[in-house]
Amino acid sequence: MSGGHPKNHLQQIRIKSGITQEQAAEYFGYDVRTLQRYESGKEFPDQECLMKMMELYDCMAGELLPKGRGEAGGTIAV
Repeated sequence: MSGGHPKNHLQQIRIKSGITQEQAAEYFGYDVRTLQRYESGKEFPDQECLMKMMELYDCMAGELLPKGRGEAGGTIAV
């Protein structure tokens, strides 16, 4: 990752939590490249990974969703 501000909200939440990509990937049991795809928006984590993110990053499910996703009354079963 180059300098500057994180481009993706998942990356922002992880950084705000003080966790590196390597630490998060190990916790989730994923390769760092998988986490990079989530953070770049190329892929979206499944429900199990979202649950782990909520636990590791100490945040709510709504914070992990991209802007506009879930705002129309959609929910995530957790």
